[in-house]
Amino acid sequence: MSQASTQSRPTKLPKHINYNGKFILLKYHMMLTGSGKHPGNSLAALQEVIDGEVAVIEFDVNYLADNEFGFIHDGTLQRETTGLGEVRKLDGAAFKALSYKHSSEPLCTLSDATKLLKSINFPVKLQVDFKEKTPIDDAQATVFLKAIESLRENDNITIVVGCLADWNLRTLRRLDDELNIGVDFAFHLDVPTADELVRLPTRVGAYGYLDDHMLAARKLQSPESYLRDRTEVLLNLVPNAYEFYLHKDFVARAIQDGFNPVEFTHTYLPDSFVDVWTIDYSSGDHNSASEAMFQVALDAGADQITTNTALQWAEVYS
Repeated sequence: MSQASTQSRPTKLPKHINYNGKFILLKYHMMLTGSGKHPGNSLAALQEVIDGEVAVIEFDVNYLADNEFGFIHDGTLQRETTGLGEVRKLDGAAFKALSYKHSSEPLCTLSDATKLLKSINFPVKLQVDFKEKTPIDDAQATVFLKAIESLRENDNITIVVGCLADWNLRTLRRLDDELNIGVDFAFHLDVPTADELVRLPTRVGAYGYLDDHMLAARKLQSPESYLRDRTEVLLNLVPNAYEFYLHKDFVARAIQDGFNPVEFTHTYLPDSFVDVWTIDYSSGDHNSASEAMFQVALDAGADQITTNTALQWAEVYS
């Protein structure tokens, strides 16, 4: 493998890496490329990935106060922006008056992004990461579906709506049975990690996984059997899902316990498409750990890998 760097850039950004003859798509998480030029979820970042004609773009949306949607990961402003308080209390104008933290780049709304996206003239998959966790009603769901309607009219764009809150995905699907859904079951089954994010479930079960299900209460079968049963159930959270997102640490831990959730998903649902998230290239002392995790995802059979550093991974695997 070559040493990753950011000194030279191709005209077009990498769409995938070739691993053992299989093309694994690179998903540009929050539209970040690894160039370090722009903050995530910003309009400038979107312009960069559009100019680079990438294959998969992902951005986060949260409700604003006026039926608009802001490009921001959290439901509060302070971690990512120059503002404070709840995102939903701002209208579009107030939201765009703020900047991304450590940047002069103003915050971006879905309406702003749509002006760029709907004119795309190359094939791209667009994952809209719908961050709303509170159960939405039909009226709220309709507002969201209306907001992405014009994007779905572009034949070059394949829209996939992902959300950790599977209950909201089911509401959206009931209103629109043609909507492509991406399922992430980390709110039901995950692993404890050392990062600062609050994870659900909060209880560590008998097998060492975050899991509030009765099956996790006592260790009455092998870890492989437990994981097989739980994964089978969770793959059916939303019928006919377009793709599945598996947390990288869950994949690595499950494989250690003798169960490959990527392989199982492909076998259980033969037409399934599996993304492993989020694996970033790290230089210096942590480089070997990040490369090892990326290798786990590749060897597990991932179809797509979510990353903030697609440029670096493409160079490592060139």
